[in-house]
Amino acid sequence: MLCQTASAGVLGVDGYVITVEADVGLGLPCLTLIGRASGALTEARDRVKSALGHCGHAIPPRRQIVNLAPADERKDSPGIDLAVACALLACHGVIPAESLKGLMFWGELGLDGAVRPAAGTLVIADLARRHGFTRLAVAESCAVEAALIPGVEVLPVSTLPQLIAHLRGEQAIAAQPAAIPGDSGAERSREPESELELELDMADVRGLVLARRALEVMAAGGHNLLLHGPPGVGKTMLARRAAGLFPPLDHELAVSATKIHSVARRDRRGKFEGLRRTVPIRSPHHTVSPAGLLGGGSPPRPGEVSLAHGGLLFLDEFPEYSRACLEGLREPLEDGEVHIVRANYAVRFPARFQLLAAMNPCPCGYLNHPERVCVDPPAAVQRYQQRLSGPLIDRIDLVVPVHPVSAEELASSRRAEPTRVIRRRVARARAIQRDRLGEGPWRRNADIPASGRMMERHCALAPAAGRLLTKVARARNLSPRAQHRARRVARTIADLDASRPSPNAPIDSRHMAEALQLRKLPEWADG
Repeated sequence: MLCQTASAGVLGVDGYVITVEADVGLGLPCLTLIGRASGALTEARDRVKSALGHCGHAIPPRRQIVNLAPADERKDSPGIDLAVACALLACHGVIPAESLKGLMFWGELGLDGAVRPAAGTLVIADLARRHGFTRLAVAESCAVEAALIPGVEVLPVSTLPQLIAHLRGEQAIAAQPAAIPGDSGAERSREPESELELELDMADVRGLVLARRALEVMAAGGHNLLLHGPPGVGKTMLARRAAGLFPPLDHELAVSATKIHSVARRDRRGKFEGLRRTVPIRSPHHTVSPAGLLGGGSPPRPGEVSLAHGGLLFLDEFPEYSRACLEGLREPLEDGEVHIVRANYAVRFPARFQLLAAMNPCPCGYLNHPERVCVDPPAAVQRYQQRLSGPLIDRIDLVVPVHPVSAEELASSRRAEPTRVIRRRVARARAIQRDRLGEGPWRRNADIPASGRMMERHCALAPAAGRLLTKVARARNLSPRAQHRARRVARTIADLDASRPSPNAPIDSRHMAEALQLRKLPEWADG
């Protein structure tokens, strides 16, 4: 007897339908799995055989063949286990074959028949909806995640016998309630006022006025920021407080970010807690590999730049990262995605993140320090500084020096603006940007394309601002890319200015001057 079920495979952050064909007949009892099964799926044969033995129904010994189509696609996820078991149960007559129509399966099987979660549930639910499946059976702990996709009835399954009883019509499984945007627990926005933020408040920062302002502009407009200065002056301290400045992700970006984390499964902790409304913050160590930072592997998995999609990627000790990692950042900083091509696959991972980097001026860290002397030889300083290429620095909007704070400022009891006050200004500026940019693909000023028509439309300059930009561009040898980025930063500063008469008014000279002030390259990097 020949029966079919449906499951799926994951490639990158997208999926494809897999047809599971099972045939049971006379012959030497065995279970043969064909169709390019690899990775964690190679052991599916033993998992399924043991799970069928514990399903509570008599399974006669027969020759069993399971084909996973299309045969030329690699299958490596244990999420196909559940579909294989149901196809075999239909062939043995335990469940009616008609009950499998319009139903996709996604779950890993334990030896005792328990259904366990598999990575990529949100991607699979979206795939099922797009291909016309009306029902999706997943592990009980993944049901809330799958229910975020409308139009698909989600069946939370805890054991294989429970699913058999449902398909036989003996005991129905209650469908997971669909998530309601903005109302359900799965999508409830988590307010940034967390215990961590209460400990890491911008009000605790003494001095560092220019760096504080750069963080605010970065968060408001989606810009990239490089902080450079000697060790111990507060670069890492500022970066740790930057997370509290970002408003929650909107629904579309939250779904996209949750898909990436669903596929990666690097931070899985128990049950799914809902859409990732809080801005993702990633801070990989400088020993990270290029595949760990940019993505890759077999099967391909998203890297840190994709896990930071919609959020912040903090790279401390910036020049200490490998050359391949640093130069690999250039394309995602410009295009907002990572395109990985290998012999067996080509995938695209979303990577629209904001880069926050921190670095010392030399290996010892005290080059040009007002009180301490640099002990590095000139050749070592030059090698250290040349680890950052010109094209990479050119893609960073804000380059701000961080100078040591005086003892008097550090001992002062005067508190600066708290995080919540700055975050309200950031949220107001982002609302202005959304109204200006409309319903297009751009969300922030940093996303505005550099084409002349769009730049003139959204970042128009007053005559005085245009003359100032031209004068500074000639003096500093700014590239066209750097000039466009300066205009975007100036637009963000104008959006933060509550006294602006109109959000679409041309950028005036004081906002352009501040934007150029927030790009102070080190001497060795200045054109």
